[in-house]
Amino acid sequence: MVSNSRGVEANRAVFVGRCSDEVVRRYLTRLRRLRDEGFEVHVLAGAGEGIEVLRQEGMVARPLPVSRAHNAAGLVGAYFIVQAYLLEQRPLMVHAFGHRVAWMTTFAARQAQVPAVFVSFDYHWLEEEPFHLPLGPVAMMGVPRAVEQAESGVNRVVGQAYRRGMHRAYRWIGQQADCYIVSTEFDFRLVQDMEVVAPKKLEIFMGGSGVDLEEYSLEEEGGPDRDEVRRILGLPGHWRQVVGWVGPVTRRHGADDLVGAITRLKRTHPSVGWLVVGRGQVASGQARRLRGLERRGLVKFVESEAPNADFYRAMDVLAWIGRPSTPHDPITEAAALVVPTVGYDTPGARARVENGQTGHLVFEEEKEAVVAILAKVLGDPRRLRNLGRRARALAQLHFSRNAADEQMLRLYDRVLEKKLG
Repeated sequence: MVSNSRGVEANRAVFVGRCSDEVVRRYLTRLRRLRDEGFEVHVLAGAGEGIEVLRQEGMVARPLPVSRAHNAAGLVGAYFIVQAYLLEQRPLMVHAFGHRVAWMTTFAARQAQVPAVFVSFDYHWLEEEPFHLPLGPVAMMGVPRAVEQAESGVNRVVGQAYRRGMHRAYRWIGQQADCYIVSTEFDFRLVQDMEVVAPKKLEIFMGGSGVDLEEYSLEEEGGPDRDEVRRILGLPGHWRQVVGWVGPVTRRHGADDLVGAITRLKRTHPSVGWLVVGRGQVASGQARRLRGLERRGLVKFVESEAPNADFYRAMDVLAWIGRPSTPHDPITEAAALVVPTVGYDTPGARARVENGQTGHLVFEEEKEAVVAILAKVLGDPRRLRNLGRRARALAQLHFSRNAADEQMLRLYDRVLEKKLG
């Protein structure tokens, strides 16, 4: 290993994420390319199976206590771990993914005098994301209306001050980081309008990390067809069509609306079933509700962090009943397998769905409209197929993992050349 005149290891890169499984799912191909081009790749992330996967790939992977959202003590400890690691390793660059680790890592990197600091955000806690209190126990008592009223009151009292504080926090990162990366046009305009970061530092990657078109490929010749995939997954044989959801299963990520849509659609479409895949956080109370629906034959509920294209192969349409902070990768994963999306018009969904062409989006308040559109497209198989074909074409054109990785590697080169001459 050769150090340059600044005492920095010339080919060492450190990546910091909240979840090691997510780092593997979204960024492994990029890390492999860096490794193959001579970089020594280090990953610091929340403990999970991804740590061992990264080590098997010849990378240095260390767990951090950052996987739980409200683990304040773990975040404080993780900051000192990251700063000590950067001081010891002296990397050429560091890239942080996500909010909590971005603030922590940016400060640690500047204290360690890392030459190039990159941060990536899929959404912003500013105008789109309301303030939340952990009111889960109240919701479990069967009074969701009381929870909604309480959260509305909290927003009126402290929401504005909360967002002002978040604005200052984002601006601090914008000042300290060398490259500030967003994944939607909405966020691009938002951080520009609110003067969060200097324009010369701001980059947009439509679709974020992209979708692995090799992992999410159309069925190969001789492979199982849709009916066979549904049988393998254990879906009931009387389901004529399948609506899907992939992502976190919590109230904050839209689980109440998801359950509501399941029950409302069942009234008019008794032969339609739901495949709900819990990826990420799964709240115990919401899981019990879905298990109850599963016993009634309305839902097949599974929890899986590992990529599995068969989940999408079993679907006719993806229901995107998420929030701005909900990971949007499933939309492009589904599109790659000719599955269109119907759901809420969040900034991330808007970046991945051409409304009326590759799917349908409605405002979050229009809960009944989502169910009505699902019913309409399920009743028109020809239109559903056309939406799916256009969705796949859009994914191939703009959201492939290879294209995103190539763009990011060029960005690394450009920023590093500027910083190091």
